[in-house]
Amino acid sequence: MIYYFPLQTLELTGLEGAGIAFLSPTLLAVTPFWKLVNKKWVLALLRVMTVGSIASLQAPSATLRLVVLVLGVSSSLIVQAVTWWTGSGLQRYLRIWGFILGQFLLVVLRIWYTSLNPIWSYPLANRVILTLSTIATLDRISTDGDCSKSEEKKTSEAAKGMARRPHWLLAGAAFGSLVFLTHWIFGEVSLVSRWAVSGHPHPGPDPNPFGGAVLLGLVSGLMLSTCSWFPGSSGIWWVTGAASAAGLLYLPTWAAAVSGCVLGLFTASMWPQVLGHLVSSGSRPGKTMTIAMIFYVLDIFFCAWCTAFKFVPGGVYARERSDVLLGAVMIIIGLNMLFGPKKSLDCLLQTKNTPKVLFRKSEKYMKLFLWLLVGVGLLGLGLRHKTYERKLDKRLPQAPAAEVSAAIWPFRFGYDNEGWSNLERSARLLNETGADFITILESDASKPYIGNNDLTMWLGEKLGFYTDFGPSTRDHTWGIMVLSRYPIVKSEHHLLPSPEGEIAPAITLTVNISDKLVDFVVTHFGNHEDDLDRKLQAIAISKLLKSSSNQVVFLGYITSAPGSRDYRQLIEHGNVKDIDSTDQDRWCEYIMYRGLIRLGYARISHAELSDSEIQMAKFRIPDDPINYRDNQKVVTDDREVPKKIHFNPRHNRQIIREDAHFRIPEVITQG
Repeated sequence: MIYYFPLQTLELTGLEGAGIAFLSPTLLAVTPFWKLVNKKWVLALLRVMTVGSIASLQAPSATLRLVVLVLGVSSSLIVQAVTWWTGSGLQRYLRIWGFILGQFLLVVLRIWYTSLNPIWSYPLANRVILTLSTIATLDRISTDGDCSKSEEKKTSEAAKGMARRPHWLLAGAAFGSLVFLTHWIFGEVSLVSRWAVSGHPHPGPDPNPFGGAVLLGLVSGLMLSTCSWFPGSSGIWWVTGAASAAGLLYLPTWAAAVSGCVLGLFTASMWPQVLGHLVSSGSRPGKTMTIAMIFYVLDIFFCAWCTAFKFVPGGVYARERSDVLLGAVMIIIGLNMLFGPKKSLDCLLQTKNTPKVLFRKSEKYMKLFLWLLVGVGLLGLGLRHKTYERKLDKRLPQAPAAEVSAAIWPFRFGYDNEGWSNLERSARLLNETGADFITILESDASKPYIGNNDLTMWLGEKLGFYTDFGPSTRDHTWGIMVLSRYPIVKSEHHLLPSPEGEIAPAITLTVNISDKLVDFVVTHFGNHEDDLDRKLQAIAISKLLKSSSNQVVFLGYITSAPGSRDYRQLIEHGNVKDIDSTDQDRWCEYIMYRGLIRLGYARISHAELSDSEIQMAKFRIPDDPINYRDNQKVVTDDREVPKKIHFNPRHNRQIIREDAHFRIPEVITQG
């Protein structure tokens, strides 16, 4: 939610300070406040505020929603600290396992909602989850006693174990780092595939069904952690985890994906151990949880800085340094393994008053529930995969196609101009255009600060299109998505020269359109302020265009005006033609082509779904790519052209406007 505001301005807004909500456990270091929140009625109030923040999706504005979320996050962290540090050993054990199972429940829900978090994406799901959460909260309020009383009973016993406790500073740092690592790479099962992706025909594992392997890796790691023979605290296991992290970061496609699964095994196996160290680190929950959240927030900001370095202070030092971030996280977790107690979670929380059999019985039921979640998750992946395959078969035209339409749209990561999810409305708009080939820029939301949403997978499955995602999330770009009605024969992902500004991506593709191969080049240049970057990027793209086949379509976000140096570089050295060289109102989006017959061109309003319009062009594929005649005359009267090449008339009525920003559809005819 915080990321939405700088996204609109391309600079820090000050609202990033809302991240201070994560530091609310600091208040617990004040003794009177600690005693206050341990009272039943205060804890009940905090729980109600936590659950109430779910209703922030119904807020009338993004700012108000952020305020409600700040209160909810602050309350939830205080409740978490109080309940983890007070109560009997068995109660704390069950609460901690409840937290772990909640992480898995969210992952499974995201499978059924095609990578989206249903709480923040669908009003109906939001209301259902709010209702269930309210019922559960009322049950906790009615059954939980006064936390301060149970804590006093443990005081003498706690003093005896003080010497065996891990250091609160290291325990807190490890917990914050582990939470970040989980959200960064395993917050959704498709993320590993997006880290490992490459071009067709060998793109690496598809998120579905490979996401099932990631889910099984996570569950297996958690199960291993409960086995007495498992060397979860050994140096060998840490080296295995560190090596798998390096493999995910540096190895290609399948090797990186397998490394990601091993890293998932390692990450999940750390949860009981790290949480055990956290809650047994002494009677300083305020300080310990504050340290944890400081590390978590710093990790999140550094992760954002790695890609958004152009727009933030000190970004030059964080530019593309995910290796430093991942290395630091693994080292902190390793230090916690080395210096923490070598005991399991139940042993750390077990007391003389709690028989061991109760821990074992609770563990059995939690394992059963965990495997039930796995079964539900795998079922969801299987059903989605079958549905997607059927849609792909239905989408292919029965008769050979002689015409192709292409569209470009900067998407802003699936959020509309008011800060709400726009995917359902965007899917309807894209479907109404009838475009055969769509490139969507600024589409890599596979990052924790954007929501860990796989927009390519979601739109591909929703529309029944073939997809290409690139470059890899680990390449620190804002991403390019390709949706194609026709099979993608081959593609290659490119990182364009970007010595000064943000990393500019590009994809070259060959698409089989009714047994006719047509090339596409799609790209997103850097910022207008970075003149050297734009010059080098234009040169690189012109070379890609020149080396493409005789029939090629260019769809690009160039950040230069028509007739500018970079525009001429593409036209003259890329050997392509502008879809409409008379349109001087454009600024960033351009459609160019070679070896095709242009039929039409339209600029479609974004309808508040993004900050940029959709541009679309229609072409006829000539039977003879050498001897053919292109259309020259431009007309806007739909009565002068055949209906079969008209644009959707719905756009003429509702979306397209002829003013300084939007242009009515044009049809190009011979003349």
